[in-house]
Amino acid sequence: MTESRAALALSGCDGTGPGGNGNDIRYDPPNTEFAAGLGVTPPVASDQARAIAEAATGGTALGVDQETEDGELLFEVQVRTVDGRREVEVRASDGGVVEIEAEDDGDDD
Repeated sequence: MTESRAALALSGCDGTGPGGNGNDIRYDPPNTEFAAGLGVTPPVASDQARAIAEAATGGTALGVDQETEDGELLFEVQVRTVDGRREVEVRASDGGVVEIEAEDDGDDD
């Protein structure tokens, strides 16, 4: 089931992000299907944001940070996938996945 959710993460988006490199995914509007698929109801807590990020990427959450951007509370979840590390932005208000960005930290372990 995780594989189909990860495939959903790649469908329905333009596959480009800042720089247009094809490794970043930005949802406009944010994708709430991952939260709904997990039965998560808003507002979202950090442990739920981790689960949403894992469902969106098919990876394993490594950590979560909280930030406010343009007056909106977001969770930034660091995830390890088979293709490398990702950072997933999840809105606290509804569990919507805003963006999935490839992280290049130089650490391949």
